[in-house]
Amino acid sequence: MKTEPAGKWILIALVAATLVGCRAAPAPSAGFADASKTNSDPNIPFNRFWRKPDVNWNNYTTIYVADVDTAYMLKTTTWQAGERQGVIESDVKTLAVSARDKLKKALREDPHHRLTVVDSPTNDPHALVLEAAFIEIVPSKVLLNAAGYAPFFIGTGITIARTIAQDKSSAAFEARVKDAATGEVIMLAADRESEQLSIIDLRGLTWYSDVDGMIDEWSKQAVLIANSKPGEKVEAYSTFRLLPW
Repeated sequence: MKTEPAGKWILIALVAATLVGCRAAPAPSAGFADASKTNSDPNIPFNRFWRKPDVNWNNYTTIYVADVDTAYMLKTTTWQAGERQGVIESDVKTLAVSARDKLKKALREDPHHRLTVVDSPTNDPHALVLEAAFIEIVPSKVLLNAAGYAPFFIGTGITIARTIAQDKSSAAFEARVKDAATGEVIMLAADRESEQLSIIDLRGLTWYSDVDGMIDEWSKQAVLIANSKPGEKVEAYSTFRLLPW
């Protein structure tokens, strides 16, 4: 039997995966961020976005990051049918704590030091409040991903099948930014992403490494948006990752 060159399988896998990419279809609105105000903004790398016009953003110097809300996701039933049945509720709550920590870390490490992160709720007129909610968390298919590292041609075939079927880890959030003094919502965002493409994907061998990667990127984008002016473009992160982790 003729054996196909390994390079051919790599090329097929990359082409198939590239056609799909990591951009996921927008998630249905859960109501945490008012969908009637948001729309697609070519300058913002999220599915939906809104920023109140005529706000003097220079007036705000501090920000409080609230606990990430998991109720909008956990009140639905779709998550119960997927991976990690029986434990995903506790998984998501752990991810919520991690997501808040990542957001605070990204804001604190902003080289522009645009906003100072405060650890307690405040009604300071110069403060913002960032509230976020998980809308969807789909863990990596660990067993199937591990099978991808079986004898090479079998593993690559599984990679192609998963790519075409869009059998990927994904996550979605909705967020809103408020004036701490008045409680007025002055910014809204919502996005859904799926795992990045990588020739060797070690992230997929753990349940939530891909989701952690998405949260990292969202946190960095939040800082870029905070530093951007209306109409200024904030680039989306790459659909391809060179590193395996």
